[in-house]
Amino acid sequence: MNEAIASALTIFRNSPELDDESVFLALVAAGVESQLASRIVEFLPIAYCRVLFLKSGVQFSNSFTRATSPLEIRSFSFVPEWVFFLAHAESEIRGGTTNQQILTVAGRSAEFHAINQLLDKGAELKNLVLTPVSLRWPESGPERGTRR
Repeated sequence: MNEAIASALTIFRNSPELDDESVFLALVAAGVESQLASRIVEFLPIAYCRVLFLKSGVQFSNSFTRATSPLEIRSFSFVPEWVFFLAHAESEIRGGTTNQQILTVAGRSAEFHAINQLLDKGAELKNLVLTPVSLRWPESGPERGTRR
């Protein structure tokens, strides 16, 4: 798992222009199992965003949905790697990883973009309450033709 996360972080940071599907494909090409690659691409940026804003007052939802099954609300606690992703993000933030390196990962999260948009409109972090994240891929990863 550590090796797969390290590969993803290298791709995120060295090639920030890549979309999620390209990162997913690069991870799979590097030997990461497709479901793990999918979870890393989807959830690692969310974890970094949440750890980054941990003490800000932002209230994050504990659940997410998938565009493929929008009525099925799932808890992050049921994602086996979730706690590991949070711990990894916290370790990097506390370990002296540069702000730019953290932001490069956290900035891939839709929550990060939503927070920035709300701040641009004059909101305060302590007043933000975010809704469940909607992920566009099936659990196994992107299917052909999902690239935007």
